Amino acid sequence: MENLELKILDILSRLQQYGISAPIDSKNFWREWQKTFTHVKLSQIAIRTLLGDKNLDPKEVDFLKKKLSELKEVETYLREIKEVALQIKGYSIFATEESEDNDDLDDFLF
Repeated sequence: MENLELKILDILSRLQQYGISAPIDSKNFWREWQKTFTHVKLSQIAIRTLLGDKNLDPKEVDFLKKKLSELKEVETYLREIKEVALQIKGYSIFATEESEDNDDLDDFLF
């Protein structure tokens, strides 16, 4: 059991790089979010590129697929907190009629 706890702590320490520490209602949040989201997307592209290499051994392919799956989960997390942040600002991606006074949404994103 102690070994599992150490593994969880190891995974958590690796995932900390994807956490957003700025308050969700601040401009710094959007800067951090964009930087982290870009890092995740570029990492996914790099891994998919590597997976196209036919010279990888099966262990490397398995590792890359697990890493890609992990990054997909991080991307989902980032999209969820983005939606919460937009809702706090009064925006909803899914609302069409309610967001008629949609003053430049990009100002909040970047």
